[in-house]
Amino acid sequence: MAKKDVKISTHYTCHAWMPDEKIIVCTDIGEIMLLESSGEFKTVLADSPGDDFYIESIVTHAKGFIIAGINGIIMIYEKIEDLKLHYRNSATLPNASDSKIEREFSNLLSGIMATKIKSLALSMNEDTLFFTTDNQQLMKCQVQLERPSDDARYEYVIFPFHIRNILGMDTCIKKKQVATCSYDKTVRVWNYEHQTLEICEVFTEEAYSVAFHPSGFHILVGFSDKLRMMNVFQKSLKRFGDLPIKSCREIQFSHGGHLFAAATANHIQVYSFYTAESPPEFQFKGHQGRVKSIAWLEDDSGFISCGWNGDVIFFKL
Repeated sequence: MAKKDVKISTHYTCHAWMPDEKIIVCTDIGEIMLLESSGEFKTVLADSPGDDFYIESIVTHAKGFIIAGINGIIMIYEKIEDLKLHYRNSATLPNASDSKIEREFSNLLSGIMATKIKSLALSMNEDTLFFTTDNQQLMKCQVQLERPSDDARYEYVIFPFHIRNILGMDTCIKKKQVATCSYDKTVRVWNYEHQTLEICEVFTEEAYSVAFHPSGFHILVGFSDKLRMMNVFQKSLKRFGDLPIKSCREIQFSHGGHLFAAATANHIQVYSFYTAESPPEFQFKGHQGRVKSIAWLEDDSGFISCGWNGDVIFFKL
């Protein structure tokens, strides 16, 4: 193919040096170009993905290279003897068309296929491909580059992370657990001893704040329209009550767990956890700006709060 006949994008996204002293250069419209080591243009591979497939990353292997980009797609290329084609696409991952794919894997694929693969790394034995996505996930899949196939499975290297900013976090006193909530509309419970994700509950709106009851059996989560009271089970969270507290950005249980303080803007209310009541004397004002954090005294006789404008106030019950 003559150089003048090739539509070449000026947006080069990644490149790699090949063992045969050639250079592979990828573009944002799915072109894979082959260059000599001197930088002289040779050709655009006929097996380039094209169709505006944004190639974000590339890694080489003993017999070729691997590219990845939009829609969670990975393409494996291997060198061939055909001097006109040079390299051919021997496998494309993942193969989501298999009707026998389990539901869990299908759910995982739906999340990955909606994102972009940002980087690739191949294990020393060239049997495991690691990659990161633009929604902050660390993934892997087993590959057989000797006999490339489309049936490789995507897996989390550890467990699924939050895909957006974490807004709240709290630790449990009795159990080795941490709860987090995020703009990604999930509340997650982690075991920091075993370094595992135990619960991932998905909601229809963002969760702003979270608090763990000292017993580890209950959790409070603040949303835009309410504060939800939930029980913590082995693999799930189950709501047992709501409080009309809007946009609660900070919640803290007392050490005994019988009280909790919830902040909305510059106002703090203390509730009895077991009756969900807040008498007038348990409503506290004084901050000029939004409340940032709350810390109970050791004997639960009061608490200290600080605001975003630098105010630090001691409140006595």
